[in-house]
Amino acid sequence: MRWKDREKPNTLSALGWRIVNDHVTYLIAGTADAGWAGVGNTGRICESLEQGVTPSFSGGGSNSAMIKHIRALSVKDKGFAWLFCDLSRMQLLCLLAAVLAEGRRTTKGASLTNMRIAATLPVFAAELRLGPAHATPSEKSFSNHVAEGRKRFLVRLQNEVKARLPEEACKVVA
Repeated sequence: MRWKDREKPNTLSALGWRIVNDHVTYLIAGTADAGWAGVGNTGRICESLEQGVTPSFSGGGSNSAMIKHIRALSVKDKGFAWLFCDLSRMQLLCLLAAVLAEGRRTTKGASLTNMRIAATLPVFAAELRLGPAHATPSEKSFSNHVAEGRKRFLVRLQNEVKARLPEEACKVVA
């Protein structure tokens, strides 16, 4: 997916890309835990225990990382879901699927196209644990949902940043 200025530091697009990626990581962490791959919190805890690191809950040293992961297991929301409330269910699903598909390759080594992502949207929906897509969109419809979802998300993020920063800092960021 093309996300303009995602590599450019201190921009709204870079912040938005990071938030969306963190949210996707949070959504798939439970799925990743099923394989004990160390990607999700449970996997990280198990790997720490396998390496002989046991938590003392005193809050220091190597135990602090494991304690952080144990506490994260009880958190229901990473804290970003409210930024996506302006998106329709299909816009959210398409946007997150496009971000999740970033970097994935076909068996021939090519990047996934919008047509391929749209055709396999139910698979991405299951991986994101967002429930099934009510219909498989066309490539054009998928692209439109991604673009509109990204636009609405960035507008919401911009409004939240403006509301939280002093006026002088907003001029520097923009």
